[in-house]
Amino acid sequence: MYCEGFGFQGYIFRFHSVLGERCSSGYVCDFYEQLLAHPGELDVPGDGTGRKSCLYVQDCIDAMLAAIGKASDQVNVFNLGTDESCQVKDAIGWIAGHLGLDPQVRYSRGSRDPLLLDCTRIRSLGWQPRLTVREGIARTLEYLDAEKRLAADGCR
Repeated sequence: MYCEGFGFQGYIFRFHSVLGERCSSGYVCDFYEQLLAHPGELDVPGDGTGRKSCLYVQDCIDAMLAAIGKASDQVNVFNLGTDESCQVKDAIGWIAGHLGLDPQVRYSRGSRDPLLLDCTRIRSLGWQPRLTVREGIARTLEYLDAEKRLAADGCR
C-alpha cells in the first residue's frame, strides 16, 4: 500500500542461505568453526540426510539487480536461491576435506525437512546463479581461511 500510495516500485527479496565474503553465520561457518576448535569431532543437528541450499553473495546481488532492472510490477516479490541442494553430510565432507580432516560426526536427532525456495519468478527474468552450491561453499571456505590468517597476523 505504501508503494501504491506514494507512487513508486517496491521489491521484497526472500533469501536462502547467503554465503561468501563477510559470511559469519550459517551451517558452513558453524561447521568450519567447530572443526577448527575440535578437529576430531563434529556435532551436527539432524541425521545428515537433510537437504541444504545456499546462494553465493555475488549471485544474490546479481539477482537483486536483475529484479530491479527488469521487474515491472508496483510491488515485486522474489525468492532468491539456487534450484539445487546438497545433503548436510555432503557439505560436511566438503568442509572437512577442505581442512584436511576426517572427524567423527555425531548426529543429534532425526532428519530435518528441507527449506528450498521456488525461484521460478527470478528465473523468468533471465537470471541464473553462476556458482553451484558446492562452488559457493568452496569460495566461502577460502574467505574464512583468509580471515583466519589475517586474524592470526593481528590484522583483523
